[in-house]
Amino acid sequence: MKKHDESLFQIGEVTKIMGITRKTLLVFEDMGLLTPAVKDEESGYRYYSADNMTQIRSIRSLQTLGLSLKEVAEYYYDTENIDKHLARLMELRTSLDRNIQMLQVRSAKQGELTVRKTTLPRQVCFCRRYECENVGEAATVLRDTYIAAARTGKMAMLSRMFTMRMSKPTEKLDLMCCIPVEDNFDGPERTEFTESPALCIYYRGPYEGTAIAIRALMAYVKENNIEITGPFRSIYLEGPPNRGEKSDDYITQVAVPIKE
Repeated sequence: MKKHDESLFQIGEVTKIMGITRKTLLVFEDMGLLTPAVKDEESGYRYYSADNMTQIRSIRSLQTLGLSLKEVAEYYYDTENIDKHLARLMELRTSLDRNIQMLQVRSAKQGELTVRKTTLPRQVCFCRRYECENVGEAATVLRDTYIAAARTGKMAMLSRMFTMRMSKPTEKLDLMCCIPVEDNFDGPERTEFTESPALCIYYRGPYEGTAIAIRALMAYVKENNIEITGPFRSIYLEGPPNRGEKSDDYITQVAVPIKE
């Protein structure tokens, strides 16, 4: 393959951006944790998509928190033994709170819209704003923003990307796409978010349905006379990188910062 899609990354770019070795990428592939977007059978060249990059970040974050690659594979694909994996994560309670939370969310029934209290962390993000016609276009611009942020070499490995709804639900889809980066990123797209108390709903299902969770959260805020302090966020916890086309298993945290 002499020429590849500009949205794809060569293996050398991936190793540089993600701070890992070629050997590590091949191990991920051998274990079934990662499949390159394109693999030229004649030359052996591999090309990786934005989804592949997100999956690598997810695998690396789980390794950083103490899981072996075998445990990472079980975490993603073994849905029959949730209790066993939850027990393993509880042993690493301090550093694995997020993963424990994810297992609890994954065990919830689809369609559940329970409002929970949470804290949105302080973080610095690479942000771009777009007006979109629909959710499909929103997914495209989010991926474009991710690719641009990745090329800065400053992405934060353990934080989740999110979008903020800058318009009312009845208006055009005006989104701010936010990709977490390191604190020392100083480009024009830099936006710093402060830590904030928040309310959230963990929505399980296709991205097209997140509006249901947003409306439920808005209704709860209104009924309880709660003052919000910023736009509603859709924080992407699990999606295409590790759930493929099984959109019923996508997990999105819909959150809104509130005044304490």
